[in-house]
Amino acid sequence: METAPRLLIISHDAVGARMAGPGIRAWEMARALAVQQPVTLIAPASIDYEPAGFVVGSYTWGNAASLEPWLRDAGVVLANGHVLAAHPELGHLACPLALDLYDPVALENLELFRNAEPAARAARMADDRALLARQLAVADFIACATERQRDLYIGALLALGRVTPERTDADPQLRSLIDVVPFGLPSEPPLKRGPGVRNVLPGIGERDTLVIWSGGIWDWLDPLTLVEAIAIARARRPDVRAVFLAGRHPGGAMPMRAPDAARARAASLGLLGTSVFFYDEWVPYEQRASFLLEADLAISLHHAHLETAYAAVRSRFLDHLWAGLPSVVSAGDAAADLVQRHRLGRVVAPGDAMAVAEAIVYLLDDEAERAACAHRARALAREFTWERVVRPLAAFCRRPHMTREPIAEPVRATSGATLPGYRDSLSRLHELWRVTPGDLGSAMPLLGAAKHAANTLTRWYVEPLVERQNAFNAAVVHAVQALADALARVEAAQPALHQHIADLEQHVLDIDDLQTAMARRLASPPEHGS
Repeated sequence: METAPRLLIISHDAVGARMAGPGIRAWEMARALAVQQPVTLIAPASIDYEPAGFVVGSYTWGNAASLEPWLRDAGVVLANGHVLAAHPELGHLACPLALDLYDPVALENLELFRNAEPAARAARMADDRALLARQLAVADFIACATERQRDLYIGALLALGRVTPERTDADPQLRSLIDVVPFGLPSEPPLKRGPGVRNVLPGIGERDTLVIWSGGIWDWLDPLTLVEAIAIARARRPDVRAVFLAGRHPGGAMPMRAPDAARARAASLGLLGTSVFFYDEWVPYEQRASFLLEADLAISLHHAHLETAYAAVRSRFLDHLWAGLPSVVSAGDAAADLVQRHRLGRVVAPGDAMAVAEAIVYLLDDEAERAACAHRARALAREFTWERVVRPLAAFCRRPHMTREPIAEPVRATSGATLPGYRDSLSRLHELWRVTPGDLGSAMPLLGAAKHAANTLTRWYVEPLVERQNAFNAAVVHAVQALADALARVEAAQPALHQHIADLEQHVLDIDDLQTAMARRLASPPEHGS
């Protein structure tokens, strides 16, 4: 009997009791795929879950040496596409590599960095494009989340030359190269395991009707429209309460502006703590059903932009189905298509607070319609179990194969020795690059103190500078990677490339010195009127 190879799954985000969508996806994929083959799941921090049927471990983000022991035993690797940003060495694996591109990061970053300086924003987009091109070039199999995403990526694959007559003759739809693996749901029904928000948050009782925003408040979503809709709806339904599950992201996501904006708007309308509430802890994965099952309906709103158009069916929306909750959603994404096609609630135009209020009041007033939506939602949830959605990925991992073009080994000098130093230089640059705003307090105590003492100043003054430095360093890293790849093909260029790498390292160190100087300036009291 044929034995499937060991699968190594690499998550870029936290995996454990408190985790966001990427961590949930990695964990559930590991559980589903462990049925057919040996699986190891690793994340950048220790995994505090007890695995069932697979091995767990951790690695250090950006440190290639920390991955090597895990890669040694792997017969096939499945990584979130973002891992390639810190670990470009995965593009040189001798075993097949599957990349999970369910989250179109480049489009997400268009919204996340909307308020950044133009130069920093342009650099971020250039870096995201370069990363996407590399992901598509080195993947032997690509998992995406929707057919719309698949069309997007096939266009990019065509531009990169990976859609060829030979490949389409053998596989006319290219499903062996790229296929849809949506976000999934547990096959077990939700169970209430403890308290949610009723009689926990002051102001929400048993008799109140509860509208729940069941995921993080990201900058590409639209919490303000829900706040304004509640101000309208409570004139007809004074018992309505809206709760945002707004805890701090458990992984390394940068701070969002949307949560503060939503709180401020609720306060300005006199709703904060009376009709609009914010639950300030990240709900543990195993306890989310306790919150969902207390709700009467669920909301997911967004703006109209490219992230919306090409987003996955979000995990927050799938939880609506799992808990049997009627949904009110913004038009334009894959979730809205499901709501409309399966009659799961109401679809409203993005940004239309009046339409959201009317949809909320309608569903709260019509108990029979609410029950019918709930029944259809639970029926649809059965089509999204993890066991079902991973099937295309399971087929590849069971019998993995190489589809990418072979990548040459590093060029050897005429003496026969491998060209020294460039991999160490690249790792060093990655370590420098991965300084994030959350690390600044420990990396530079003066800036940490200034941030604590002057949060507003930090957000609006320091953050753009940090973004600019990160964008510069990211560009440097990818420039070095391009040079490293060129080493495999251009032996005569070795001395010049060595000098380029040394120069680029010096540029990064110069930027670090500049950032330290900024920290000292910010640590001193700001001048009056600044």
